[in-house]
Amino acid sequence: MAFCCLLSASFLSAQETESISIFDYFYNQHDSLPLVKLDTNWGLLLRTKMAEQYQDARFSFQKADGSWADLDVKLKTRGNIRKEVCSYPPVKVKIPKRDLRGLGFNSMNEIKFVLPCGNSKKDLDYLFREALIYKLYEQVHPICIRARIVKMEALRDTKERFSSYGILIEHEEEISSRLHCDIVDRGIINSGVLERDAYLKMVFFEYMISNTDWSVPNRHNLLLVHVPDYSNRVVPIPYDFDYAGLVNTHYAVPAAAFPIKSVTERYFMGLDVTEEEALQTARFFLEKKEDLLRCVNGFEFLEERACKEVRESLEEFFEILGDEKMVVKTFVKN
Repeated sequence: MAFCCLLSASFLSAQETESISIFDYFYNQHDSLPLVKLDTNWGLLLRTKMAEQYQDARFSFQKADGSWADLDVKLKTRGNIRKEVCSYPPVKVKIPKRDLRGLGFNSMNEIKFVLPCGNSKKDLDYLFREALIYKLYEQVHPICIRARIVKMEALRDTKERFSSYGILIEHEEEISSRLHCDIVDRGIINSGVLERDAYLKMVFFEYMISNTDWSVPNRHNLLLVHVPDYSNRVVPIPYDFDYAGLVNTHYAVPAAAFPIKSVTERYFMGLDVTEEEALQTARFFLEKKEDLLRCVNGFEFLEERACKEVRESLEEFFEILGDEKMVVKTFVKN
């Protein structure tokens, strides 16, 4: 197995490691909802979205002193299925490092945005549910990808095209720097080489949110990292949850290979799970039940109807975990 480190903290200067990243600046704003502005040729971006080509853009945000920072950046679309099915696919913003350092940030200069798939109220609900799932996984495992909802204005030559919300997603380089880890992007990987506790919590979590859109060998919607301070084995981190039943986007369908007809049907994809492992992991999630439900209830962006649907779905999951016979039947895989 080969490890490939995209970036580690040792690549930053001592001064930079003491500085926060621009992602952290947004992520740590707990008292208010950050507002960002993206001014670009949106028509061109959407017409050429499949090409994933960078184009010029203007990125603006409010600084701590209340003044605005206006930065010339590069912007491009990203994602796979969402580029095909969504009016507004996810985008990546690349900021000049010198401009970031001039503002007192370190040189982590790429930010990922997930935008609502379309203009409907339902599309916004999908976005909020996906953001919630990132928050839920933070409760499950400390090695995770962080996400933050922001208010976003899309402009064209300073004139507003649309106003919405977006999810800021932590970039791989940011994760590598924060966790002092290597990103594993080469070599043959299977579930047997993964850190076992992290793997079990990940597969139970994917079952909890009713998500089958992931794969260890293909590294599909899983970031694999080697964190020396945590384990000498590889740790999986799940991301991209738009196919999860808990989100239930209009375009999400399960793969034909799975014996389910809808993404809202749960299907366990864990491999070689023993009875002892299944029962132990079930106990862990039962101990986390109140924290997870509290996270749902405190998530201000979901309307009460959506919040109720999410709670009911999680309660069904916990009901299975409370029955040892059901735990063995559902999760023990040889």
